[in-house]
Amino acid sequence: MGQSSFILWLLDSSLMGSILIVLIILVRLTFKKRLSTHCQYLIWFMLIVRLIIPYAPESSISIFNVFLHLNIKTWPGHVIGVQTNSQATWSTDSQLPISTTVNDADDYTHRIERSFFDSNENIVLGIWLIGALSLTIYTITLTARMRRILKNGAKVTDVGAIGLFEECKLALNIKSTPVLIESSVIRSPMAAGTLRPHIILPSGIVTELSQEKLRFIILHELAHLQRKDIYVNWITTLLQIFHWFNPLIWYAFNQMREDRELACDANVLSVLKPDEYKSYGDAIICLLERFSYPVYDHTVAGFASGKSHIKQRMVKIAAYKKGTIAEIFWGISLFSLMGCLALTNAQGITGPVQEEKAPKLQQSVTYEDLSSYFKEYDGSFVLLDLESGHYQVYNDANSKKRVSPDSTYKIISSLVGLETEVVTNENAQMEWDGTIYPFEQWNKDQTLTSATINSVSWYFQKVDSLVGKTRIESYLKQMGYGNVDLSGGINEFWLESSLKISPIEQVKILEKLYTYKLPFSRRNIDIVKKTIKLSDQDKITLYGKTGTGIVNGNQLNGWFVGFVESKGKVFAFATNIQGKVWTDGATAKTITLSILKDKNIL
Repeated sequence: MGQSSFILWLLDSSLMGSILIVLIILVRLTFKKRLSTHCQYLIWFMLIVRLIIPYAPESSISIFNVFLHLNIKTWPGHVIGVQTNSQATWSTDSQLPISTTVNDADDYTHRIERSFFDSNENIVLGIWLIGALSLTIYTITLTARMRRILKNGAKVTDVGAIGLFEECKLALNIKSTPVLIESSVIRSPMAAGTLRPHIILPSGIVTELSQEKLRFIILHELAHLQRKDIYVNWITTLLQIFHWFNPLIWYAFNQMREDRELACDANVLSVLKPDEYKSYGDAIICLLERFSYPVYDHTVAGFASGKSHIKQRMVKIAAYKKGTIAEIFWGISLFSLMGCLALTNAQGITGPVQEEKAPKLQQSVTYEDLSSYFKEYDGSFVLLDLESGHYQVYNDANSKKRVSPDSTYKIISSLVGLETEVVTNENAQMEWDGTIYPFEQWNKDQTLTSATINSVSWYFQKVDSLVGKTRIESYLKQMGYGNVDLSGGINEFWLESSLKISPIEQVKILEKLYTYKLPFSRRNIDIVKKTIKLSDQDKITLYGKTGTGIVNGNQLNGWFVGFVESKGKVFAFATNIQGKVWTDGATAKTITLSILKDKNIL
């Protein structure tokens, strides 16, 4: 996952988590009399799951379908505004002497200049890292302090206390062997220790409290261990570090910790007799008055509570009743419904984070060594015989690796523009706005044909702007075009930005294009085929489009994709090269034509 994808995933996850928090609060307020204390605590685990899972199935009843009505497709890129600012200059794929039969024009290419402070995503990442590292250091400091407390704590030797400890373990059916210690450093009982659980009591509490009160306290702390609260605390602490910028998530996990104490009280009450409930509440008040103070280390399970929470605990203890079948039914029903609503994604929204690699080929495939053609370039070549369905692949790993499509995306932009009637035909003219570009061919009105021949980026950017992100993303998804990520902005998502596609996927798209299996009319597909035709002679017709990615003056990405009608057969191909010198579309085309010629296809 690249840094842009990580930031978008994080913001996307945080936004969905915030919406889920609001839903949880509303559900708790609406059904608080029908939900048990345990259910009101467990419902927060949906937030943990939502924040952890990278992907979720789409559903028509997902609460996140609201984004469809707000016309927000890639949420963080629009709602929070993480987009790439860049200054665009232009360069041209040098026309190399390839073949006398190929006479296409130069591929004029955007060169993207980005610096750390010009890129919003880097600034956001930097700010996030500062906050996350600060909280990480703070957490490590608290953890080190707790380890010293555990190391220096004295084992409880009082026979009566040890007997109570064993009795409480038996009552809660605890099979593990936690250690009971005292410490003069702490002022509140707590459960701590991930690998070796400890119950820590403030020094003096064993002798100052009655056996009954001490029993209640030990039961409470053992209940934390029984419920695995220490591990849950670690998970929520890590999630708070990741989402430190979101106050709603901080509020939610603070509320979850308070609900955890209520649920822990309920656990203890479940093993007590009804006439002991009041005594348990009195023990809590007595302890908090004499020994307790707030615990700020969220990785431990402490006994302490604020004054308002103490009142809530006393009310819950006084009203405690063992769970009923009706409460269990309501809990299961609400959990199931909320899972469908909140643990799913909206239909048609793929999210900003997609796999960086395409799925593995399931068809017949031959892997070839074509390294002599690529020389110093790291690249891949994929060839598909449309009649037999057989693939020939060079560099399996790179053939599945998704990279920016650059100008090869203009094939898709043309199709979408025609299908949505933003462009009516290959001769439909679009007016030049007067901006002076480095290429004379760009500084005039353009038709679809001339814009494709001269690779006029402003033309296709204008088409995309008129079509709109929602419709573009819908078509890309129907086609299966790469990662379907438009978060880089309407003008740049295909220019070394968020949209990525692999050579294998390029070939599959071209196969569908040639066989009219894309979601576009035959007329519009024929128009686009006509605009990308490069040569036609001796019963061989070549169609293709180059693409070049240049960032900060470095040529990083070169494409040549297309298909060839040769001697009664049709082959779709895609070549991609990665490197630092002359890594452009023209070089990719040179390599491709050499391979096709040696295979007797050209």
